[in-house]
Amino acid sequence: MRLFPPIPLVGRRLETDLQIGNYHIPRGVELITLVYQLHRDPEYFPEPEKFCPDRFLNGPRLKNSFAYVPFSAGPRNCIGQKVAIMEVKIVLAHFLRHYRVEPSWPVSKLKICFEVVIRAKGGLRVQLVKRHPQ
Repeated sequence: MRLFPPIPLVGRRLETDLQIGNYHIPRGVELITLVYQLHRDPEYFPEPEKFCPDRFLNGPRLKNSFAYVPFSAGPRNCIGQKVAIMEVKIVLAHFLRHYRVEPSWPVSKLKICFEVVIRAKGGLRVQLVKRHPQ
């Protein structure tokens, strides 16, 4: 969800004037946060293109709590966030007990489509390798 967030961008309208460095942004302006790029900021994610789930083992420990926002943030974030995360954990736990998931080709060759949601152009092909009973 960091490398390929479900929603690639989030828009908000400023309710008050905002100063960012030397830039003044007046109230009422619509801003867009590119979540796809935000999640690749090397200041918060060393080796940003590397898939490294271990960096989240104890929850995201970031200098900025808004550096990782796969479900947006604040009062207008996704209301189904907690249900979605729990559902993914349950399904993955059951699935990964029986299979290993491996990419069918190098991830570096993956082509991305930026639409309402981010998806792999032409689909995402993986191979399932049955685990041996223990």
